[in-house]
Amino acid sequence: MVKNWLGFLSTLSCPCCDTNDLNIVEIEMTFDNETVPWGAGGTGIGAPGLDVVSRGASYKLEDVKFTISKIIFNDPLYYNLKASKMLSSGLQIGYQTYVTSKQALFPQGTSINVLTTVNTTSLDQIICCLQPADIPITKLQVAGTNNTDASNTFNKVFATDYTGAIGTDTDNAVSSGDLYSQSIYFMSDATGLVSSSIKMNNTPLMPQPVDDATVYNETLITLRNLNQDVSSGIHPGCCSLSLFLKYYFTHIVSLENIQQGDFYKSGLDGKANALNIALKLF
Repeated sequence: MVKNWLGFLSTLSCPCCDTNDLNIVEIEMTFDNETVPWGAGGTGIGAPGLDVVSRGASYKLEDVKFTISKIIFNDPLYYNLKASKMLSSGLQIGYQTYVTSKQALFPQGTSINVLTTVNTTSLDQIICCLQPADIPITKLQVAGTNNTDASNTFNKVFATDYTGAIGTDTDNAVSSGDLYSQSIYFMSDATGLVSSSIKMNNTPLMPQPVDDATVYNETLITLRNLNQDVSSGIHPGCCSLSLFLKYYFTHIVSLENIQQGDFYKSGLDGKANALNIALKLF
């Protein structure tokens, strides 16, 4: 079920807007190819390390529906107040938009230079992440998944020393994916990262390139986790800096006044001019 939307549907300054004040609202959903799903275990799945069967894999959506809550006021007070507002200063609704820029492939183990340009009057965040060049259909990353002799639940693996073996059964060695319970499609691997730097209009956002630990901490701050990785927003599988780089890497920089509460524009004002953003990973 999709209930966490990006953009207009989830960031409105007025959570319950009057659709009579809007034009046609179109929701467009783009689905990726069959590399998104997980695969199933192959023949002889009792033996570890076998390839995942992915021939002929596909997916489809059936019984698709969309629901929205509707509110009607019998008392005319709300409509009178709104009409008065519309006739005076007008009615403004704020919301966030996301602009995505996907760059060309880079060989593994090389430094990365990414350039993009945006036009905005309030640039709130810059979110940088990676995607594998080869995205095979793969089994769930938690150790032993799809293996009838060694399969374990996430909670069981999480409660165990996942760097070694579970019990005395060597087939249960947790090596097929640590605790990253996702498809490779969503994996962001920056293993070996030395430093990361972001420039805007050739001006560094930080005085010098930052190391991996600082990237992680800055990301926590931007996500409003107050520099603490004990927040519920951190996946239990992201329990070390090396695993953050291996599976969850993202470098997020905030240019806004980080706050909870009222909606207002506080990001970098580009004054309708182009903002040239450069990311360099070394």
